[in-house]
Amino acid sequence: MLGIGIDIGGTNTKLVVMNRSGKLLAQDRFKTEADKGPRHFLRRLGAAVEGLRRDYGRQLVSIGMGAAGDVDPERGVLRFAPNLKWRDVGLTRPLEKLTRLPCFMENDANMAAWGAYELELKRRYENVLALTLGTGIGSGMILAGKLYHGATGSAGEAGHVKVEPGGRPCGCGGRGCLEAYCGSRAILARARELIKDESAFVRKYAASDRERFNTICLTNAAAAGHAAARRVWEETGRRLGEGLAGLILVLNPDCVVLTGGVSRARKWFLPAMMKVLGKQQIKTPFEKVKIRISDDADLGSHGAALFGLEKALK
Repeated sequence: MLGIGIDIGGTNTKLVVMNRSGKLLAQDRFKTEADKGPRHFLRRLGAAVEGLRRDYGRQLVSIGMGAAGDVDPERGVLRFAPNLKWRDVGLTRPLEKLTRLPCFMENDANMAAWGAYELELKRRYENVLALTLGTGIGSGMILAGKLYHGATGSAGEAGHVKVEPGGRPCGCGGRGCLEAYCGSRAILARARELIKDESAFVRKYAASDRERFNTICLTNAAAAGHAAARRVWEETGRRLGEGLAGLILVLNPDCVVLTGGVSRARKWFLPAMMKVLGKQQIKTPFEKVKIRISDDADLGSHGAALFGLEKALK
């Protein structure tokens, strides 16, 4: 029996087919084109799923789906997605009608957390916190072996924990959020404050196939000894440590998994992050917790496929 996993992003939507053991059998993607509206998106998503159904037929038994934003998992409604600019969009019921498969939807960070729990950790730990470090920052929690939703399905908004009261403006409308310091946009904004000649910086440190100012460019500069780049990553690690320390104190997880594009710069931000965690006064939760970095760029879609199978085959 196979499951489809879907990760709805602001730019691309990814689809995968996996079995219960986590073996990847197929993958596909298409441009989300959120500005054309949910109906247009659902038609194209249904067509993509039908293409997979033609290949795998009755072996497919479920669809799991992750979307960035405030999700109502019980009703399958995306209540608010800032990166898509959608509000109160029902996705699971229309998709079930189009595909005739049971569909389950969660926040994308929840699906990344489930992917980490199943694939990275093989269920060795019952209490897992996953942080997705990308343009924004999300988190998902597995507590006592179950995905934790909170009272309204909104649990896990770690990116909007305040690390600097009245600090930098955040996309949520608030100030001082963790995302306003450790999301990739915020990291690059800070780098622009310190780097005098951005064009020369890009020419020197950007990847040869993508000559633009991004976190890869900033990581390359840090590796080459660029002082400002190293300072930016050190500041990022310190802020991330401050936010993560509070989460660890509240949740007391066995393991924290960091994933997403920013996590690839681990060498440059991890020492500062670990220094903050090491200075906490209540030592026990920090001495026990394991910190892991996932290199699976598709952890969200993989987790969604496995979560859908878990729900459908209960």
